[in-house]
Amino acid sequence: MKTRKHTTPLLSALAASMLCANLAATVSAHGVYEKYDTEGWGQPVIAVLMQGLSQEGSLWEPADKATGDNPALLASSQSSTVEIPDVLAGQPEPAISGSVSGKNPSSSEGQHGGGAADSANPSGTAVPQQDSAPTGSGNNVAGNPGSSQRTDAAMPGDSAQEAGSGVPGTTGSGNGTAAQQNPDPAAQAEPKQYAFTEVPQEYFDDALFIGDSRVTGVELYSGWDNLTYYAEGGMTIYNMFQSKTAQVDGQTLTIEEALQKRSFGKIYLEIGINEMGTGNVDSFMEAYEAAVEHLRELQPDAILYVCGIMYVKQSKSESDPIFNNPAIQERNDRIAALADGESIFYLDINEVVTDDTGNLNPDYTWDEVHLLGKYDVIWLEYFSSHGIVKDS
Repeated sequence: MKTRKHTTPLLSALAASMLCANLAATVSAHGVYEKYDTEGWGQPVIAVLMQGLSQEGSLWEPADKATGDNPALLASSQSSTVEIPDVLAGQPEPAISGSVSGKNPSSSEGQHGGGAADSANPSGTAVPQQDSAPTGSGNNVAGNPGSSQRTDAAMPGDSAQEAGSGVPGTTGSGNGTAAQQNPDPAAQAEPKQYAFTEVPQEYFDDALFIGDSRVTGVELYSGWDNLTYYAEGGMTIYNMFQSKTAQVDGQTLTIEEALQKRSFGKIYLEIGINEMGTGNVDSFMEAYEAAVEHLRELQPDAILYVCGIMYVKQSKSESDPIFNNPAIQERNDRIAALADGESIFYLDINEVVTDDTGNLNPDYTWDEVHLLGKYDVIWLEYFSSHGIVKDS
């Protein structure tokens, strides 16, 4: 009787514990440990419970311990799609501690030492860690659909993450800023600058000389007939394109019409003396810049030479409130500023036609404004010593 009294409670306790274990196994097999139930009803539920306890821990640990619900692990596995905040753009990259060879810097591997949780959790909130925490690849291990743990083999996407995922602290391009991914070619290579050089007379076979009465003198008296001249005595920057001075295929056309029919390799623009009494420097330059821009539109492949206005004789400069050299120089300074050293170049004829006083040489002029016919060739000789030759 004593044996029965002691045996019955023990058997009852054992039966109760088995019942609880089976109940827990049944619940867990279709709950927190469902991923270990790989054979359905053919697998003992107690086996599911045992496997879950050995891999994951107890049933009563917080749900975010599971790989798929851990915000730190989610942040790590999605690090390759995070954009750099604007406030960090252009800031120096912080140093990466430890080796990153074959590893993802945003991995949670080795985070048991404390402080590493912040690198996996951008919010800075402490997140419980576990021994089997994934390394941030987000790739599933074969045969374990619910796990994001990695094998030692390289996984797709590793190279992009190791090279830099766009997250501060990585190196390389990855999903970094637009400037890192698509550098602007124009920002990398500056436009080529060309220097003046001596050129032969044949250089002007495809050249056009546009201008006022000073250009007319060059056309009449220089003796160089291989240039094309569109010139007229009263031409100004305001009426240049409407000036009917161009001969094309036996027709007399406006400069606008002619430039639409013929192409030139070089264009020389010498204009500005007739405009001295009209408007002011700003209004003149507004029209001048518009004319230069239109020439570039009509002849995009031509080298454009903008020529400084030739000075007048000293006696005229000192007596004339309009046609004087200080006023001419003011406009020339503005014209020179249009040159870019690539497709637009500034030429100053005053370098070769002025005397020691800086005014038009009195020996070269017959009316204090224009050159004597025998000196008109100076224009083209000066152009010959200031040619631009581009690589073909």
